[in-house]
Parts: sequence; structure tokens; C-alpha cells
Amino acid sequence: MKHKDNIRSLNDIPGIGEKMARRFIEHFGTEQNALEAILSGDVASISCMEGVGQRYAISLVQEVNSIIEGARVQDFLKTREAMDIYERLLDIIKVFAHTGYAREKMHTFFPYPVSRRDRIESIRSSVAQHIEHAAMLRGNERFLSLLSGVKPLNMKLKFVRVRDRVIITADPKRLEKAKKRFGEYMDVHLVSSLADIVDSARGYSHVIAADDALFSSEFPEDVEIEVIPDLESCEEWKIVPENEISLVARNLQIIENSIQITRTIRAAGMTFLQEVDDTTLDKLEKAVCMIDENGDVRAGTDPEIDRLTVILEGIDAAVVGSNAFANEELGKSLRDSQLVLSGQDMLRMMHDSSELKSVLENQLRHNYVSVVEKARKNICTTLSLQKKEILFLDALFPQSISHPVEADRTQVTAMKQYVKERIAKRKIEHKRHVARSLVGLRETIRKMVKEVLDFDVGFTIGCFASEYGLSLPGLIEGTGIGFENAENLFLRSRHGTVVPIDYTVGETSFSPKEHTNRIVLLSGVNSGGKTSLLELLAQCIILSHMGFPVPAAAMEIGLTDGLYYFAKSKGTLDAGAFETTLIDFSVVSDGSGKMVLVDELESITEPGASARIISGILEMLSENEKSLAVFVSHLSGLILENTQSNVRVDGIEASGLDCDLNLIVDRTPRYNYVARSTPELIVERLLRRTNGNEHAFYERLKSKF
Repeated sequence: MKHKDNIRSLNDIPGIGEKMARRFIEHFGTEQNALEAILSGDVASISCMEGVGQRYAISLVQEVNSIIEGARVQDFLKTREAMDIYERLLDIIKVFAHTGYAREKMHTFFPYPVSRRDRIESIRSSVAQHIEHAAMLRGNERFLSLLSGVKPLNMKLKFVRVRDRVIITADPKRLEKAKKRFGEYMDVHLVSSLADIVDSARGYSHVIAADDALFSSEFPEDVEIEVIPDLESCEEWKIVPENEISLVARNLQIIENSIQITRTIRAAGMTFLQEVDDTTLDKLEKAVCMIDENGDVRAGTDPEIDRLTVILEGIDAAVVGSNAFANEELGKSLRDSQLVLSGQDMLRMMHDSSELKSVLENQLRHNYVSVVEKARKNICTTLSLQKKEILFLDALFPQSISHPVEADRTQVTAMKQYVKERIAKRKIEHKRHVARSLVGLRETIRKMVKEVLDFDVGFTIGCFASEYGLSLPGLIEGTGIGFENAENLFLRSRHGTVVPIDYTVGETSFSPKEHTNRIVLLSGVNSGGKTSLLELLAQCIILSHMGFPVPAAAMEIGLTDGLYYFAKSKGTLDAGAFETTLIDFSVVSDGSGKMVLVDELESITEPGASARIISGILEMLSENEKSLAVFVSHLSGLILENTQSNVRVDGIEASGLDCDLNLIVDRTPRYNYVARSTPELIVERLLRRTNGNEHAFYERLKSKF
């Protein structure tokens, strides 16, 4: 038998070939990540793989689990009907999952035979803690909302391509090395002259020089180059900070939620994620808060970038507004102005007509300069411009007087380009700061999110137990099951409230001294709850062997090797189906411990033959001291006539009809009591509900009783 230590690669897992292994690695980023997802039962993440559905993911995880645990779900659940009860229980439990991860991982929990009592006990210990956690946090709406936003990390390899950054070098050898290391992330150019450098620099917002051979020259003012001569030993976060940031960016909400969840769990007094201290968590939170989901600088985290962004987004509107202000002020000034000409001015104009313009400019210049200066100041104030940015406004409006005034768009364009370059430079500094903080935190992120997801697995079980008031059963030696105030979960989930039941089979502390029989026939009224009781027994047996709490105020059970549940068959079977049914029942004849629940087996053939067959099966079961059985039957009298075995008959009986024509039934069986089916009550109910010919029909039937 293989154990977890023997599964060291994807090829060690049955059913995973080379092609499937490559798909796993592509999806999870590394083989180690893929292997961990499978071994930890991450059905949700595996289901997200392209071309892989939920059914395959569940099957794969269960197969690997069976290798590790040495047990399969079929080892305990011996019949299809038992498996159906188990799957319906999972459906109820999964409702309480807050993450898809926890919801799908519920499929990795299954009932174990008594031989794996150690595993059952281990799960029970965890579940007790889960119930405590649920009691503390299930009412915290903010916590639940945060938890619902967590899912497995997207670890898929995704190369970042930075299109506005370039590495340049004059050395062909350095070129090859730079291309090998960074070529998939950005452009790498070979330059041989000052002109090449300027051309490359003007085509990108950020230029990195891999050597300083050609970079001591004087460059134009609009060319900025960052020289990193030792590029080979330079850490990657400095050249491509986006790589370190990208994993966080595409999982940003998950990580932020996980940080807050971790803090909430710790604040509640629980031990959680011990390998990550508060200092590391603070460092991670501070770094994560500085980026957005696109890997860009988050608004509000860098005041200078925010200021420059406001300029870039508002410059056009500010210029248009100031232009309009200048024209309005100049127009008003012109309308209110009076032209005073001296004799000398008139002589000059008569001598040269162009002198008129000069005279007008001299008289209006003060107003014009004043208005234009106000317009410029409006832009400066609105956009909070600094000295270098204000320089672009010096030539924004024409020096010569004109009306209407027209702002120079080329100055606006130049200013926008300058601001864009400032933003780009500031962003690379910001990203480097974040990336440097994130170096070494990738494993912390992975562990934290995994712990949060696994917390929800236990939290799901705890919330399920809290909602239905479940409790862990007592485990006893011997063969028996007994409970007080137990409620059928299938009925409870549909109807909200059900009548609680007390019942015991075999030897438990709930058993009356004279009624410790292991083999029981359950008789009683139609629609009285016999099948529901059988389902309740199956639910309690399955949940107990999963290590889960049960729907009873108190319960005891002796663990066993397997559960055989046979549901009610639909009508009398033909010869082939009858033979198949007998073959199905033949498995109960072995000497292993078992619990057998059977619902109205008599329908397989005529009553007399059915009674003899059932009595034979009961005799076989009674001879095995490790077997327990409850058979629902309307043939208890005939069965007892055909067996000498120590079989107890319990009964659920109706005492009449209430005012709404519902059966008045005591759902808790009476021990050692043969209950009548009371079909006359059903007939009476139909009689009271009908009239005319139907009424006459039911009246005739009732008279026969």
C-alpha cells in the first residue's frame, strides 16, 4: 500500500500520464503546487483546469485519498442506497460552505470502518474545535462576507510583458545575456552611437543601460537613462518589478480578504497561521495595499502620482476654462476702455498707418498681461502645479495682444508628455518598493490563503453542526446504537421542525435491560415514520463513522465494518430481479461486523415466501454477534412464525386522525410491540375528504374493517 511519502511526483498517481501531468503543471504553475492540490483534496482548483470537470476531480482526489488512508468510501458504504444517503448528507453539509474550495472538499470526507478508528477519532477531535469556532464567528456578517470572497490562488504561469521599458547595451555579449534573462519581459536593444541611444530612449518611457560605455555623453533634456552596469547580478525585482507584483495583483481580493480573516480569527483568540507572525502580516498588508488589481499603483497610496494624474486628466479642461476666462475678461476690458491719443500719436499714425496697432498695444498691454497672468494662475491653482510644470505655461498664451486669445496646444501637449514621463518614473520607483517588500512573501501568501480555505472546511462542518444542534456521539464497545431526541436531517432541512425520536438497538446505555436485541423488526402504520426512522439510523451511522456530529441530543454507537442499506423496492420483482436481490443480500452472511437496514423486503415476492426469506436472513445475522439489523416489515407475525432467532419486534402505531385529518402517531417506536398497519385510518381519511361516488367507494371499503 502506498502512503503519502510514496507520492512524490504526478507520475506516482494512477491515471495521470505525461500529457495530464503537463496540464496540471501549466495550471498550477509548478509540479509541487499541483501535487499539493491533489494531496490536500483541492477539488475546486482541480475542477477549474481546462477540460477537467468536477466528477474527474472528485474521483482523482478520492483515489489518491484511498491510497494514502488505506480506505475507500465503498469500504464502509456497501450498497448503492447507503451511498445515496451519504451523498444527500453531503448536499446538506455543503450548504454551509462559504467557499467553493470547502464545498468541493466535503467530498473527501467519508465514513471509515472500525479498523480505521484512529482516523475517526482524529476527525472527531478536530470537529469539536470546529464547532467552537462556528459558535464564535458564524454570526459575524463581515467575516462571512470576507470568507466568501476567498478562493484558491491563481498560480498559473503568466509572463509579464512590459512594453514601455527597454534595456540597451553597446556590448553584444551583454546583449545576449540580457536577452536570455529579460528578453521575454521587455525589449533589449544593441546600440552603437549616440543617435541610437536617443532614438531608443525617445521610444520608451523607461530606459535601462546595461553598461556605461556610451552613456557618459551629453543627452538632450528629454532623454533620461538609468544606468545599471551590473545587470547580471541585479535582482529581478529591480528590472521587472511587475513579475513579483503580478501574482499578488491577479489574486488581490483573495489576499486582502485572507489578511483580514487571519486578523479576525486571531482576535477571536484562536491559534491560526502560527508560522506567520504579526510583523510579517503587517509587511504583507502594507505592500498589498499599494497596488490595484491591474498591478498598477493604487490611487491614494502615492500623493505625487495622484497629483500628477490630476494634472494629466485635468489639463485640457483647465486650459479651456482659463482661455474662456481670458477672452471674457479681455472683452469686458475692451468694452469699458477709452482710447486717448496725444498729438504726437496722431502725427505718427498719419505718417504710418501701422502705428495704430502699436499705439493700441501700448494702451492695452497692461490689461492684457494682467488678464493672461490671471488665466495662467488659475491653471496653476486648479492643478496644484509645481515650478517645472509652471514653465510650460509661460508660452501658453501669445505675447502679442490678440482677441480672442488662443492657447498654444503644442505647449499643452509638451506638458502632458512631461507629466506622463514623471508618472512613469514615479511608478517604477513605487513598483520597485512594493516588489522588494514582496520578495520572500510568496510562500507566506500561499500558506495564508491555503490556511484560510482549510479553515472554511472545518468552519463548514461547525456551522452545519451549530445550525442543526448536532452533538458528537459516544463511542462504545460492542454492537449497538441508541439515541435520544434525534431528528431526521432530510426532514429537518425540508420542513424546519420535526418530531424528535428516542430509539435504541443492541446494547447501549439507552437500552431497557430486557430489550437489548441486536436484530429488530419494525412494524407499524403506513406513513407513520418507519422509513424516516430507518433513514435517521443510516444518517447517524454514517456521520458517526465520518467522525462527524449526529442529529441527536445524545447518542451512543459501537463502530462497525460496514453499512448495508436496502431501500423499499417498487412492486413485486420478476424472476431475474428477485434473483439479483437475493444475491445482494448474500453478502450479509460473512462474519464481519455490519449494520443492516432494510425497508419492506417483502415486496420482492408473495408474502409467505417473503416472510420465510426474511426470517432466514435474520437468523444468519443473529448468529453473528457483530451484526445489527433493523428490518421494516408488515409481516412481523409471519416472520416470527418462521424463525427461532432472538428477534425483537418494535411498533409505531397511529391512534386516530386529528381535526386536519392527519394521522395521530407516536413516532418513537414501542419496544417489543407489534403495531398494526391501521389501513382503516387511511381509508377513513379518504372517506372524509370525498363525496359522491368516491365517498360511497371508500364507505364500502371501511365497512370491511
